[in-house]
Amino acid sequence: MADTGRKRTTDKEGLKGKQRTYKREILAALFIILLVIGVAFRVNQIFYGFDLPEIAFAGSSVAETEPGRGQDAFRQSDDWRLVLVNRDHPLENVFGGELTELRDGAKVDARIYPDLQEMFDEMRAEGLSPRVVEGYRTSGEQQKRLDSKISEYMGYGKSREEAREMALQWEAEPGTSEHELGICVDISSEDADNASANAVWAWMDGNCSRFGFIKRYPREKMSVTGVRGEEWHYRYVGREAAGEITKKGVTLEEYLGAVSK
Repeated sequence: MADTGRKRTTDKEGLKGKQRTYKREILAALFIILLVIGVAFRVNQIFYGFDLPEIAFAGSSVAETEPGRGQDAFRQSDDWRLVLVNRDHPLENVFGGELTELRDGAKVDARIYPDLQEMFDEMRAEGLSPRVVEGYRTSGEQQKRLDSKISEYMGYGKSREEAREMALQWEAEPGTSEHELGICVDISSEDADNASANAVWAWMDGNCSRFGFIKRYPREKMSVTGVRGEEWHYRYVGREAAGEITKKGVTLEEYLGAVSK
């Protein structure tokens, strides 16, 4: 009987030991997942100088500011600087123009380079250190970015459908990204920290329209653009249009809706 009692005690202790080991394994797994997520956000912060993701929302990205004026009434502009690209208005033609490669490797439409360079020269003269993090992308490059993000979420155990939905909060579908136009740039700072990046963006907000650029996705306009505010994303529209858009405080969608009757 004593042997039986000791065996039961040993079994209970063994079971408790297994339970403690199982709990430790669960906690370790959770720690690793949180660590991976934290590293991913830190890499994004170091690379761009910010830590907010691009989040696109379902639904129309064009606001109907007046009855009967929505997608059906919209017509694309013949001006290459004012082509609208978003979820509701995919890119109609593949970029076939000339690209200029910048010193950090990003590329832009050669036609916007003079204004971009003049703008950066003025910023540097005032002690800032801007850099273009992202410029032109091909449809294939955009697809790779989306596929990579889908694979990342599937690695966390999400179904492909769930992973795709989550990935689209970070990466646009090929054909719906302005980067495929070659006339938008993601701008940060050479120092790659939030303070210097914020200084660059503050300067851009007050001056970029003089060089033909607009902040494409203001935070307060996400219900119109369908994209959460992006401090870093600037779009070239030409100096005249940029001045009007900035003065009116509207988005490109609203501006084009107002002139396309």
